[in-house]
Amino acid sequence: MNWGKPITVAMLLALLSGCALSPGQDDAPASPEAEGQQAQLAEDFQAAVALKQEGDLEAARDRFGQLAEQYPTRTGPHANLGILAYEAGDTEQASAHFDAVLTLDDSHPVALNHLGVIAREAGEFEAAEDYYRRALDADPNHLPAMLNLAFLLDIYLGRPGDALPLYEQYQSQATDPNPRLEDWIFDAKNRL
Repeated sequence: MNWGKPITVAMLLALLSGCALSPGQDDAPASPEAEGQQAQLAEDFQAAVALKQEGDLEAARDRFGQLAEQYPTRTGPHANLGILAYEAGDTEQASAHFDAVLTLDDSHPVALNHLGVIAREAGEFEAAEDYYRRALDADPNHLPAMLNLAFLLDIYLGRPGDALPLYEQYQSQATDPNPRLEDWIFDAKNRL
């Protein structure tokens, strides 16, 4: 069975519909003032996430932009600005935001996974594989990167034997795996 690109793209988009759920860590020592700022940041960040989840994308973009300016060393606002730009179809702006995240944390799995998707869409399969593998090196249980790498290896690079363990690992870890996953595993096994 041959899974076409429309199915893969739909799955990748479904995996990317989330957001970075924390503002990112700061290595500054905790003082009462810093703790107060952290609490305010967490509150403002969750408000921005809620705006995104409610579909008020312009307000979410504005709020994340403000947070990125106020807290330039935090990855979360930049990651979410990248996700919003990607979802709006602006891969150039999305890449710029994800690159800003990697400047702050070169092992940020959300940014690496999204850059992998952008590279794959541009036909840069080697770069995409590298981004996905770096995301999994940073977080071996990052399910979006795991499934995206499996798709890349299976569909785009014709390496079902390399994809199969990733599909199976994803299946064992996902709380609600795609119902078609069994078919993808069956298909990959048949092509070995």
